[in-house]
Amino acid sequence: MKTSAIGWTDFSSGDLNFVTGCTKAGPGCANCYGEAIYKRFGRDFSVVKIHEDKLDRLYRKRFPEFSPKRGAPHKPMCFVCDTGDLFHERVPDSFIFDAFDMMDILENVTWQVLTKRPERAAAMHLNWTENIWMGISASTQETFDQRWYYAGQIEAAVRFVSLEPMLSPVDLTDVRIDRYTRMNILEGCGIYTGPGVMGQSLPNCYGSKLSWVVLGAESGPKRRPFDVAWAESVRQQCIGADVAYFGKQDSASYPGKPLLFSGEEHKEWPSRWRVKR
Repeated sequence: MKTSAIGWTDFSSGDLNFVTGCTKAGPGCANCYGEAIYKRFGRDFSVVKIHEDKLDRLYRKRFPEFSPKRGAPHKPMCFVCDTGDLFHERVPDSFIFDAFDMMDILENVTWQVLTKRPERAAAMHLNWTENIWMGISASTQETFDQRWYYAGQIEAAVRFVSLEPMLSPVDLTDVRIDRYTRMNILEGCGIYTGPGVMGQSLPNCYGSKLSWVVLGAESGPKRRPFDVAWAESVRQQCIGADVAYFGKQDSASYPGKPLLFSGEEHKEWPSRWRVKR
């Protein structure tokens, strides 16, 4: 397997893309890199396909003992479906269960599952073993609020958010959602939801479930505005809440421009990435 060009993982693409194609699910999708790649080769990105043959090959794949980028004592990390969404509505339930069976069995690998459709993931009774990380992609406060509500319901060892492309300031400490949903969250935490409670911030039993934030600006000639101060605010929030922060890239005409604060990059991974000895 070839190492990934994506800084926060070890492997991607190839057989790890056992779901390909997607449809737009929010403002962050406007300049989708997967769609651009498909157009270059004359393919329709909106056609969602599943690839059972890739799951079969992954069962037999030989993975390194440790991360080839970071070394021991870290498990190798695999980002699945980077040009698709495992929880897209056109992916059959049976295939999702098959994919989780594969990831459950290959427990020597850390599987990173990133979706824009966590409501479907939350509705399914899946086995989120310790080596399967649950991630949501968000670009604005609204998309973070909506998607993190569902991600917080999933009993995964690591829950993370990819704020990429980041298109606005995001406050991770107070989920701004509608009154009905807020009542459901508070009741789920065993907190009274009577008169006056709607003005309160969500409690730690909800927000503290976040383990990792990956953040990056949009790149390319069509990139939208980005302010480094937005990223610095999120980094400070992560420091205050003891959440790992990974600054992926700054705004530029090319991908991969370092995202710097006081001249330094800041790249962290959740502690659960480490191999137990």
